[in-house]
Amino acid sequence: MECSRCHNRNVERLYELNGRYYCRECIQFHRVWIDETCQQENHQYPVCQVQYHLDFELSPTQKEISRQLVKNYQSHKHSAVLAVCGSGKTEIVFELIQYALQIGHRVCFCIPRKELVKELYQRIQEAFDHLDIGLVYGGHNENMDAQMVICTMHQLYRFEQSGFDLIIGDEVDAFPFYGNKVLQEIFMNCCRGHYVKLSATFVKEDIHGEELLIMNRRYHGYDLPVPQLIICPHWLQIWLIRLLLWKWKKKVIIFVPYVKDVDKLVQKLHGLKVQGVSSIHEHNQEKLEALKKGDIDVIVSTTLLERGITVEDVQVIIYHGENDLFDRRTLIQIAGRVGRKISHPQGHVYILSNEHTASIKQCIHTIKDLNKMNA
Repeated sequence: MECSRCHNRNVERLYELNGRYYCRECIQFHRVWIDETCQQENHQYPVCQVQYHLDFELSPTQKEISRQLVKNYQSHKHSAVLAVCGSGKTEIVFELIQYALQIGHRVCFCIPRKELVKELYQRIQEAFDHLDIGLVYGGHNENMDAQMVICTMHQLYRFEQSGFDLIIGDEVDAFPFYGNKVLQEIFMNCCRGHYVKLSATFVKEDIHGEELLIMNRRYHGYDLPVPQLIICPHWLQIWLIRLLLWKWKKKVIIFVPYVKDVDKLVQKLHGLKVQGVSSIHEHNQEKLEALKKGDIDVIVSTTLLERGITVEDVQVIIYHGENDLFDRRTLIQIAGRVGRKISHPQGHVYILSNEHTASIKQCIHTIKDLNKMNA
């Protein structure tokens, strides 16, 4: 027996009810009976004469990848784009979205987190004139039958019957999509045509036949900031943080591994304008805005802020960098918070650790390799 949705074959996760079996592995997305066959509806959408516009010009690399994505789609190929943090990967798929809509195809753009879904909805609305867009995330279902839909990964299950000709998956290396077999199967179930996966941290094992396109430069052309590792015992790390804060006198985000570390470090940095951010702290967005405006000097955060934020001229410190939560992907994303703006394209990333871990080595090695590649 096998689940037609997630392909689960573990009999311990297949339950019987009234003589029929259903899958418990993916039941959170509604019950699927083992004897059901998943058939997609054949919706037809009109040719959509939509155009997009940007208030800036794409870089030569962005233009090249944008054109190649359209060519791959025309050639019935899946694509994977490794685009470094802050390189403008969202805009490079606009030409492909326009092409797909103009030939009557249905398009989905999905991201793991709802905050980024709402932000993306606004960006695409501003870029595409007169485009009717669906918006779906937990607790919000708007215009689900639209030809263009923006949603979280978790809400893709709602479209398994209707499907999409083109699915663009952003941050496929992020929780909860990465490593989640059920969500990945639902993604593929919704894809009745071809997909594009976007990530800043693809590794060889992530590529399964897609054509890999690499954008190793940010739009401003500067190298990515390479983290600097300082090996020191834990008791010394607090003093080093204070020294760096005094030396920089700039906006700083300090990343810590656990929620419990946030308030502890905030207390140890008494005398500074510092706030804590995590999944259990309140007013996180207001604190981030205060940092951007210069009303506070420092945010101590869990990995909650590792993605999707841009703070001009910010510096980064990673506290207890040897912790297993700071894996290669996470460290690369955290380093990617620095130097994102053309007004301040460079900055500092310090990893404070009591040992030189494999993840730290891989992170630094990867960033150096990307910087060495031809622009």
